[in-house]
Amino acid sequence: MDTRIWPEAETLRVGDGTVGVVLSHGFTGSVMSVAPWAHAIADRCDARVVAPRLAGHGTSWQDLATTHWSDWYADVEAAWRELTESCDTIFVGGLSMGGALALRLAQEHPVAGVLLVNPAIASRNRLLPFSGVLRHVIKSQPGVVSDIRKEGVEELGYDRLSVAAAWSMTRLWKQVRANLSRVRAPIILFRSDVDHVVDDSSHEALLRALPSTEVVPLHDSYHVATLDNDAELIFERSAHFIGQA
Repeated sequence: MDTRIWPEAETLRVGDGTVGVVLSHGFTGSVMSVAPWAHAIADRCDARVVAPRLAGHGTSWQDLATTHWSDWYADVEAAWRELTESCDTIFVGGLSMGGALALRLAQEHPVAGVLLVNPAIASRNRLLPFSGVLRHVIKSQPGVVSDIRKEGVEELGYDRLSVAAAWSMTRLWKQVRANLSRVRAPIILFRSDVDHVVDDSSHEALLRALPSTEVVPLHDSYHVATLDNDAELIFERSAHFIGQA
């Protein structure tokens, strides 16, 4: 098993200033998917941004299979702790499962705001509830990276996903959904009209529990919207959200 970290998947630290932002990539993805978002926020908000590589990512899906959702959360929490040493105000954001990790951080620690791009906290996939059993029989399934509408753009991630890791992700979702009322910070939600990875159950669960969430529809992007046609809209509205909070 190759555990060398892809250069584009290494933890990204960019920018300076007293405003800090933690940005998390998604399940089976990599820092590459949120890097343009990180750079845009750093440039436009005079912010210090940390986008951590989540444990088991950026190497191999077999490596991911040895990790648990608490390992991924620990990486996001460590980025938050790092920023508390130099920043007066800290925001947290995430793409896909990274959105679940961002919400978990907001449940556990003080943040000034939460930025979510097509967050995953639930699914209507009928097989997922059985992944706890299936992981002992089926080790992997086809991956879910590069759901991007823009031609010629690909996300760096795994072409297969670990069933054991997917089961652990559902445990994270359960924790997040059960504690949504603990999120006190304002939230901005960027939601693609067409998303082939995350269905509307996540969107619905979030808005049901936190109806004051600001929703920004993305009409020209699929799941990995931070690399898609609506990326500039995400960057612009993210900077405005951080500036106004």
